[in-house]
Amino acid sequence: MNTVWHDYSKVDTANGTAVAIGNFDGLHMGHRKLMDMLAKVAKEHNLPSVIYTFDKHPINVIKGENTLKLIADNAYKQELLANCEADVLFFENFSSIKDLPPEDFVRDILVEKLNMKIAVVGRHNHYGKDSKGDVKLLRELGQEFGFAVYMIEPLYFDDYVCSSSKVRELIAEGEIEKANELLGHPFKISNVVVKDKMLGRKLGFPTANMIPDPGLLLPKTGVYGTNTLAGGKRYPSITNVGSALTVGEGEPERIETYIIGFDGDLYGQTLEVEFLTKIRDGKEFDGLDALKNQLERDVETRLEA
Repeated sequence: MNTVWHDYSKVDTANGTAVAIGNFDGLHMGHRKLMDMLAKVAKEHNLPSVIYTFDKHPINVIKGENTLKLIADNAYKQELLANCEADVLFFENFSSIKDLPPEDFVRDILVEKLNMKIAVVGRHNHYGKDSKGDVKLLRELGQEFGFAVYMIEPLYFDDYVCSSSKVRELIAEGEIEKANELLGHPFKISNVVVKDKMLGRKLGFPTANMIPDPGLLLPKTGVYGTNTLAGGKRYPSITNVGSALTVGEGEPERIETYIIGFDGDLYGQTLEVEFLTKIRDGKEFDGLDALKNQLERDVETRLEA
């Protein structure tokens, strides 16, 4: 897959393109259904396939930075979308097109710049200034400009729609297993390991501590069963989010991970922590012995999973 940032000249549009349009935050199972359709119709019509997304989430451009906490940053988003059968991943500069009316966006961007011959969108896709464009308008414009529209119906799990909004809600509530079911892969946080107060090391549970990007979504405060990629190997681990033991007033939340079976120095390295299940809520302890005993039980719970 060729990843392109903002530069239309790097996309081969000579014979037309098939384009999937959306934010695709987290790349959940509904998104994958859409990507499967993109690959299918692009192959059938012998067109290069383009995933058209944005460098910043529209809500965070329109309403202010970090208004909407993201499931995945652009690096992880690129990694997830690279696994789809598409020829080009195109990141649009959303600020440059946010004021275009939907008709102008379709004509000036999708048709003139990408030479779009097929559009693949979800039923609830909206585009253009104030999100006034919808699938009905897109089909009308398709007749005018000569492109076909494939609409993907929502994917349901139990009684709710598979959507990025629902995934965010579940993660924020600590419902990691349900969120992962919608995602089709574990929710993951990556960042650089920083030095902290080393309380875990004193207790015999040395932790790798990360300060997450403020724009990214965090699970509800608590302890989670996780896997951690360290030194090129995946280890079972337990991860504490937002511990009152390490976070003082006014300090950013931390992610503290005890990697079971790992022995080594990780300071300054980037770790990938995959969240699998919630073990318990966060709580305060009456002394370090009580905390140590609880950590031992947490490790047992993780290893029994």
